[in-house]
Amino acid sequence: LTSFNRTVVPMPELRFKLFACLSVAFYCNLSIIAGNYACKENDYFGYCKLYENCPSLQGTPLTKDMLNPKDCRHSILSGPVICCPRRRHQQRPNRSPSKTTTTTTTTERTSRRYMRIAFNKETNIGDLKNIHPEGLALLNKPNCGKINDNRVANGICATQGEFPWMAVLLYARMGALCGGSVITERFVLTAAHCISNDFRKAVRLGEHRRSTKIDCILHICQTHVDFEIDPHQKPIIHPDYKSLDYHKDIALIKLNMDIDFRRYQHIAPICLPLKSSDSNISPHDNLVLAGWGLQEHDRSVDVLQKGQLRLKGLDICKNLYPRFRIDNSKLCIQAGANQTVSCRGDSGGPLFWKTPFLSGNFIKKHYTQIGLVSLGYGKECGDLTSEPFMYENVTDSMVWITHSLYKAHFHNENPSIAQHYFYSNFMHY
Repeated sequence: LTSFNRTVVPMPELRFKLFACLSVAFYCNLSIIAGNYACKENDYFGYCKLYENCPSLQGTPLTKDMLNPKDCRHSILSGPVICCPRRRHQQRPNRSPSKTTTTTTTTERTSRRYMRIAFNKETNIGDLKNIHPEGLALLNKPNCGKINDNRVANGICATQGEFPWMAVLLYARMGALCGGSVITERFVLTAAHCISNDFRKAVRLGEHRRSTKIDCILHICQTHVDFEIDPHQKPIIHPDYKSLDYHKDIALIKLNMDIDFRRYQHIAPICLPLKSSDSNISPHDNLVLAGWGLQEHDRSVDVLQKGQLRLKGLDICKNLYPRFRIDNSKLCIQAGANQTVSCRGDSGGPLFWKTPFLSGNFIKKHYTQIGLVSLGYGKECGDLTSEPFMYENVTDSMVWITHSLYKAHFHNENPSIAQHYFYSNFMHY
């Protein structure tokens, strides 16, 4: 007979080993939950991470071929997932099978194929080193662009308080109407062609139904508020604006006092594009339009409307508007899936879309304005067969916006005040 020596493990030691094994298993599962899947991209190895959490790829335009690689498809991370190189000095390999340097094409199919990459190259937020840091700090607000309603349909009424950044420019002449958007507690963004001689030097905020001063829903009421413009600061029109061809059709209006967002909780700013992914739009993305413009058969609109639009290639609008200067400062826009068409009453009004941002340890979304209505009308207001029309590209003017905000906001103020404002409002965000 063969005898077997059995080793008896003391109970405390057994419990310790069991705990160690469970700890390792828990750690491994936690790594998977956190999205740390290993991945391989052409000639480098990495981990599945959110684009914002990959230092080695920051500054690299986020393109469609980078998103959700096959090794990361099981990751439960919420947001744009990419394969992040293990070491920071590793560079993402160049992919050139589709020749992404092509920016104009002859067919709609080819235009859609390259739209996302071409748009990134053409609308580089400008040199980030040229964006004024103090001006940027004025825009960098964590409460901007809040999404209050996920429903967007063709020409339907917006819910009360859904787009709290909407502004109405007031004119002496009845019937004249231009829109705008609140971007800070002191400034409104609009179109340069809206700054006409009969502009009453006042802006209405918190508006919903134009025919009433007080709007109520479920016993919640809001009152529109009229703000005069700063008497010491004329509306700031882009220096390259040309009224003949609507080139650089963008302007800033400085109010005579700060908007107290705590007092007027139905008024809030919209976000502007502060990183390249904020303007990384494809033809399939839904862009949101809101305004009080005219609808079908030139009917006036009493209640704020909303709807969807889509991005088109610039070459399409160049063919439609040969007498206008159409370059990277413009966006070519057409009615989207729900066939919304902007009208002349929407001039200066914002075009925006949902973009991701990091809030603590969570990825959330807010609205970012990437355009404003400039020129171009359909055959008839609200016509479902309307041709594309032009929006001013806000991203292309971010350098001018930040410099203008800084100069106008801190005009005649102590520079140390501006420096304190920058560090208290931007550096900690």
